[in-house]
Amino acid sequence: MVLAGNVGVEQAALAAGQQVEVPFTPGRVDATQEQTDVEQFAWLEPVADGFRNYDSGFLDLPSEYLLIDRANLLGLSAPEMTVLLGGLRVIGNNWDGSNLAYSPTPRRTDQRLLREPAGARPGVDPVGRRADLHHHRRPLDGSRVDSVFGSNFEPRALAEVYASDDAKEKFVKDFAAAWAKLMDADRFELARKN
Repeated sequence: MVLAGNVGVEQAALAAGQQVEVPFTPGRVDATQEQTDVEQFAWLEPVADGFRNYDSGFLDLPSEYLLIDRANLLGLSAPEMTVLLGGLRVIGNNWDGSNLAYSPTPRRTDQRLLREPAGARPGVDPVGRRADLHHHRRPLDGSRVDSVFGSNFEPRALAEVYASDDAKEKFVKDFAAAWAKLMDADRFELARKN
């Protein structure tokens, strides 16, 4: 699964005109159905994940708060959160398959989300409290989570760095690095080797 994800990231970067090699550490294996206690694993299912625009409604917090919490739990810095969310959104990584990407051409890793943060646009009004749509004057939609790039000064400043015309290569390389960091995040045996 990790290798397939890495290939997907590399192909999305190539579609945006950038070439990147995502580091891969082999050794992860899948559990068989016999090794999995389905009832016990149900307690591990996330109740919210801003990176995938998912919010079950279990927690009474706005989606953008839950994004920051998830980024912290994953050990991501603010720049890593910014580049990862921006890249994941434009390649269409939403839990329900929707195209909340601020991009009419998803499936390529580029800076579109970060170039047009929702909160920076006139006439943007949140609908509801959680991973809800913002309706724009143009036929592109985004979620409350995405609006953090227009409504909060730190993510917006980081988004502006990644959205600049001369940051295309930096965006793709930093996205690949943040992706690789997440893929190895719980590989504790790797930390012992270093």
